[in-house]
Amino acid sequence: MTQSIDITSPVGDKLDWNCRELKAKFPKSKDDIDVPIPKPRDCLLLIDGQVVKSDQNATDVHTPIVTQDKPDDHISIGKFEMATEAQAIQALEAAERAYLYGRGTWSRMSIDQRCKYMEAFADDLDKKTEEVAQLLMWEIGKSVKDAHSEVTRTVAYIHTACKEAKDLARTESQWQEQKGIMCQIRHLPVGVVLASSPFNYPLNEAYTTFIPALLMGNSVIVRAPRNGATPHFPTLELFAKHFPPGTIQFLTGSGRQVMGALVGTGRIDAVAFIGTASSARGLLKGAANPQRLRVMYEGEAKDAAILLPDADLDVAVDSCASGMTSFNGQRCTAIKMIWVHQSQAQKFLKKLSETIDSLKLGMPWDESVKITPLCEDNKPVYVKELIVDALNKGAHIVNNGGKCYRTLCTLSILAPVTKHMKIWNEEQFGPVTPVAIYTDIQEPIEYVSRSEYGLQSAVFGYDEKLLGQVVDALSYHVGRVNINAPDQRGPDVFPFTGRGNSALGILNATEGLKFFSVPTMVAAKSDDEKSVKALKALNNGPHSTVLYDAK
Repeated sequence: MTQSIDITSPVGDKLDWNCRELKAKFPKSKDDIDVPIPKPRDCLLLIDGQVVKSDQNATDVHTPIVTQDKPDDHISIGKFEMATEAQAIQALEAAERAYLYGRGTWSRMSIDQRCKYMEAFADDLDKKTEEVAQLLMWEIGKSVKDAHSEVTRTVAYIHTACKEAKDLARTESQWQEQKGIMCQIRHLPVGVVLASSPFNYPLNEAYTTFIPALLMGNSVIVRAPRNGATPHFPTLELFAKHFPPGTIQFLTGSGRQVMGALVGTGRIDAVAFIGTASSARGLLKGAANPQRLRVMYEGEAKDAAILLPDADLDVAVDSCASGMTSFNGQRCTAIKMIWVHQSQAQKFLKKLSETIDSLKLGMPWDESVKITPLCEDNKPVYVKELIVDALNKGAHIVNNGGKCYRTLCTLSILAPVTKHMKIWNEEQFGPVTPVAIYTDIQEPIEYVSRSEYGLQSAVFGYDEKLLGQVVDALSYHVGRVNINAPDQRGPDVFPFTGRGNSALGILNATEGLKFFSVPTMVAAKSDDEKSVKALKALNNGPHSTVLYDAK
């Protein structure tokens, strides 16, 4: 790897972690905030169809917003409950009663019936877009635009999942006959599903797991994280309104305590977990029956963007800037490593720095803001550690970065980075991006190939021979290769998956429906006329909810 380009840091590689410029972005006092501060109902749980307030272990919901006059006091918007193990077991028992070994009201409904309830729920959720978006904006610092987008995208996802569920039911509405066996195959629920919501997309990411599970007739327990619980609070009454009691439970609190207790019972049939690999290992290590537990997992990533020598720098810069800065880089699909060919490095770094430095930093309610405060208490400290480590080992801050005040940090670009730096392998999940410079295309290929992560990669360039070489190499190590475009999750009907510690299973509407169900066959011998007649009578009559409508 070469590093033979001249890099001059506009900030002299100096850090300013008490930046006055960024301090001025915060409101002077609470009285100077010119938008309403939400006041969600406190400490809400949903258990057995009832929205309950429980404050046995109440804790404040701190926002990432501070004021200049009280910089050490985060504005609070209420309280939430650190649910206990006893409450978790109570929720499990309610879910089991609702499922009733597959004989419960919800599990015995047809897909069309479930979709009717689900779509009515989605319509009511859409009416709460503003309320939920305000909570997303305040509790986790998501920009007002992105907060509204998360809600509307979630509503759209529900409708997409319903369509896919109906399509799945229609494809199964047929008789199949092979080698003397006549049958009908239906996807039926697995039982009780435990789903975990991440902080960065607490609504959308949670719904992409438990909505398919619900549609297939399962009972669901949802656990919300320490950051991002309150956006769910306005939805609990909607779940209670539209679904039979016990069909869905909602808990808040410690994943170790709540999820660990549930998985340890051996009575959970499937887990949908979005978090870190270490947390997943800890959770699954305590599983009482790991051999029968279905696991869908989405974890860390270190998505790399590779610029080929003929890359269009305008396209690459726009895409990389978008991928680096969306929700401050706190996305699994964020671009977290950039590889640029030496011939393009100087121009690319200049253009990228200018683009990043032009982005507006500020409070999330500002319509034009791009970089917002970070909701994780330790994230600014961690970002600083990564930058200091890289600077000590030869990297430079190539843009107007290296600044922070409390929870608001500039996005810092580091170059050239090497394998000796922490940020080379560690997922930063925040506002700092490393850039490596190469001369041999095998360097970035080897980097992606040897990574413990494998979610997505982006490749910029047009040379058919070189592009083909890179695409073919990366396709065996990541779940998606994007050509001249940033990494992204959607559309929601496409498979969203990865390799290594990045994913297990496929998170999308179509595959999610199949994951949370078992293809079940009801069969008879084709030459047994009496049994075939009985099979068809069940299909055409009112006595079976499994066999129906086969053509």
